[in-house]
Amino acid sequence: MSDSLNKPQQFNRLLDSALVGLLGLLIRVPAFFSERHLSFDDGVFASSALAMREGGIPFRDVFSSQGPLFLPLVAVGDFLGLHRLNSPRVLAVVSGIAIVVGIYWTALLMTDRLGALLAATLTATSGSLLWVTAPLAADGPALAFAVLAVYLSVRQRNRASYLNAAFLGLAIGATLSTKAMEAPVLLVAALVLLAPVLAEAKQRRFAKTAFLQGCLVLVSAVGFFALVSAPFGFAAVWDQSFVYRTEASANRDIAANAAKLFSTLWDRDLVLLFFALIALIVGLAARSRPQSVSRARPGSSLLMATWTISSALWLIVVVSPLWRPHISAMVPPLALLIGIYRPPLRITAFAGIVALPLLFVQLNEIIFPGPYKGSEAKVVAAIQALPEGYWVLSDEPGLVWRAGKRTSDDLVDPSMLRVEQGRYTEDSLADAARDPRVCAVVIRSDKRFGYFPGLPQKLLNQGFVITQESPSAAGLQQMFTRADCR
Repeated sequence: MSDSLNKPQQFNRLLDSALVGLLGLLIRVPAFFSERHLSFDDGVFASSALAMREGGIPFRDVFSSQGPLFLPLVAVGDFLGLHRLNSPRVLAVVSGIAIVVGIYWTALLMTDRLGALLAATLTATSGSLLWVTAPLAADGPALAFAVLAVYLSVRQRNRASYLNAAFLGLAIGATLSTKAMEAPVLLVAALVLLAPVLAEAKQRRFAKTAFLQGCLVLVSAVGFFALVSAPFGFAAVWDQSFVYRTEASANRDIAANAAKLFSTLWDRDLVLLFFALIALIVGLAARSRPQSVSRARPGSSLLMATWTISSALWLIVVVSPLWRPHISAMVPPLALLIGIYRPPLRITAFAGIVALPLLFVQLNEIIFPGPYKGSEAKVVAAIQALPEGYWVLSDEPGLVWRAGKRTSDDLVDPSMLRVEQGRYTEDSLADAARDPRVCAVVIRSDKRFGYFPGLPQKLLNQGFVITQESPSAAGLQQMFTRADCR
């Protein structure tokens, strides 16, 4: 907090932070206490938390497709939640609140108080962001660190220092160590760090201080990544976090990615798009009237436009396969741009009233998640009825988690990408089922466990019996239970 702020300003900012943080918390409470898993990742990472409770080590034992910092953060959140059934989601909710408050403070460096409040409110109520910061996903904490990195970048632009540069490097390292997909934040930092170097170069001078501060950012970021990777082994981290993702990106579809980006924002962020349209009109009007006073601090628009455009291009051109949770990366830069080009107070208030119904439309599914239904409810009930302490293998690990059971360390993530890359096979699944701790195997998708036609017979040969079976659009769904542990 700047020393130049008087006490009323300090109080107002602290009050604003508390209010937007409270809004971010309250809107995530229903999903946090949901009785069912809300996404595939929600089940995968919660199952990973259960495995780590019993001593599983990320990358060595527990498969992890994310950066080396993510699962340790999940374990910390799980611990803070006192190892209850919903505790793995603590990290998600804390990340959501951190993003909202971080957007407010970042916006204050770029625009006025109303613009900062608007940006924070849009962030708190964003559907895309809510889906990765209430259900557990790596996108949430990665975006929290990315917002911190942008905040520190703007501070470095305004008042450069070695200390701030060191923290900026750590924030970038934490971002990429959680989820490397948030790499576009590097461009924001690069613009800030290179600007003074290039300015001095034009005058044929060497900006020694700026150069050294840039080097400090780089060293801090690389050092942080190395530090959090070392306990798990660099080879394992490289294989699961990078090689796995690189192999999965072989067949990208740019047109499909662009369509998914816009369709996801349309389905989950109507309010954000509505205010983006208003901000665009206001921004164009301001450019057409040179005498108008811009609320944006110098250079802020360029930084946020760079973050927004680079994030969109990254998602469309580079990321493959592109999943809906990835689109959450668009929310922070868009919200900040809207805050910078916010309309006057009356228009903002009127737009908020008009947008309120849209908010309930886009958030209905996540705010009122409801219980399991149909075959999922039957499977969860059957798993709950199994003897205490036994494991269940499933290609929908969220069902196992919500039933209060755990799965094997390696199969916490049974995604179809692992099937396509041969990271688990029909034989390896059959071998995993031989573990005496495994009491049941649940097949829910023909792209995961159901992809292996010989698996059911191998399970029957091991003494499992079919206790549930039903056809579905995802293939034949079956539950196999070991006869001697029912």
